[in-house]
Amino acid sequence: MTGGHLYFAYGSNLDAVDWGTYCRGAGADPNGMRPLGPAWLPDYRLVLLFRSSRSGGAADVIPSGRGEAVPGVLMELSDEALGVMDAKEGHPDVYKREVVHVSTMDGRTHSALTYRVTPTAQVAKHTPPSSYYEGLVRNGLASCALPTRHLDAAVAGLGASGHSIGEVFVYGTLLSGESRHGHLMEFDPVAQDAARARADLLDLGSYPGLIPGAGSVRGELYGFADVDAVLASLDQIEGYCAGEPSLYNRVVLQVESAGGTQWAWTYAYAREGGTPIPSGDWREHRSRG
Repeated sequence: MTGGHLYFAYGSNLDAVDWGTYCRGAGADPNGMRPLGPAWLPDYRLVLLFRSSRSGGAADVIPSGRGEAVPGVLMELSDEALGVMDAKEGHPDVYKREVVHVSTMDGRTHSALTYRVTPTAQVAKHTPPSSYYEGLVRNGLASCALPTRHLDAAVAGLGASGHSIGEVFVYGTLLSGESRHGHLMEFDPVAQDAARARADLLDLGSYPGLIPGAGSVRGELYGFADVDAVLASLDQIEGYCAGEPSLYNRVVLQVESAGGTQWAWTYAYAREGGTPIPSGDWREHRSRG
């Protein structure tokens, strides 16, 4: 495969059968698109403001408030597959390529191409998709164990309430009993529980950093009614600026708590250095001095 273009799929291109059917009709090799794994597009919303004659629907992603996110899959496209995808999406007249920043299950952030509906192709109001198109997206999400509630919200034309991830996983100075916990409590969490995330933890001096890894990081999971305000404040504390080099990146991870597996926001360390904390437990590590 030549090219190696990273691409974030969130609509009908999640369905491998639909992609294969299109490629065969175009005389192209469907193997030019290779899935790398589930991913999330932070601070965007899935909407339906256009209807394709080919599949009876067309999803789009639009910038939104903090706390909303779009689930999908990070793909790798060959040079040929990128050209085929351009044709399938009607680039640049119907959909247009853009560079976005997505997070993968390991807490890493990647720059990737995606396609957004152009202003001239949009309709003025919510446009429900056909059951066929909805099924393509739903099956694609389910095959990657990704939630479908964001799709449900898009089909229903719901606003932010249907697209937000209201939980935040903390593992360092925001933990109960730690120096910045009081700041977190100013936002009146509606839920709190002990939780773990599959990752590794580093000692960075007076605070820790979560990084991709096969370990287990112990922390706390908080739920908020207004997660937008919480994340706006935490972005500043953690030195995160979307699309810019940052101290931490805000990502979506799966965490385990007494309530089961949940998707939550957290902050992953984005620099080099640090000393591993084998236990994955910041408070226990600090207590040992």
